Formats: sequence, C-alpha cells, structure tokens
Amino acid sequence: MYERLNLVSDNALAYRIIRPLSKDEMHTITNELQGSIAGFGKIRVLIDLQSFPYADLSSFWEDLKFEVKFGKDIQRLALVGGDKVEQWAIRIFAILSFTGCRCFQEGQLDEAWAWLTEG
Repeated sequence: MYERLNLVSDNALAYRIIRPLSKDEMHTITNELQGSIAGFGKIRVLIDLQSFPYADLSSFWEDLKFEVKFGKDIQRLALVGGDKVEQWAIRIFAILSFTGCRCFQEGQLDEAWAWLTEG
C-alpha cells in the first residue's frame, strides 16, 4: 500500500510506501511516473519508505522493467528511511542510470523534498 504525498512541484513526485506493493500498485505508480516523464521530460522522485517496497517477485519485476526503460529520465531520486540494503540498492541504481541520488534518515522528509526540488 502506498500514498501519493501532497508535495507540489511541476516535475517532482513523492510517494510513501506504507506496506509492500502489489504488482497492480506498482503498475499504477509506474504509469503515473511515465505520464510525468511524457509531460516534463526529466522528473524527480521522492520515496518515503515505511516498509519494504515489494510484496512479491511480480511487483519487483514491474519496478525493474520501469527502471531499465526510464531510469535515464529520473533526474534526482530521494529516499527517506529504508534499511542499509535498500539504501545501497538506490545508490547502485543511481550509478547505473546516472541519476542524482541521496538517502535521508527517517523523519527527514522536508530536507529530502528541499534537496529534490532545488536548482
């Protein structure tokens, strides 16, 4: 389960992952991200990770397909919370896709959003 956060910026989106995402939820998010990419080109994404993001292998696969196809279109990625494994996964994604990436501690949502939307 997730919620779209009410943080406002033209090319930036923010999500809170509350419980592991189903394949359908992951598909809904990736469609929304693709729509933003179509409208703005490069986008910025904030993820407030309250839970491990994948309910099963199919939701992980949905995310991986998106990252392979559209990773180059994500200009910045901010991760709030998450454990060390998730933080390393984000860093590896950043290296492979040339995406600006930064991890923030739980509770640093405002700082993450400020970094994401600056410049």
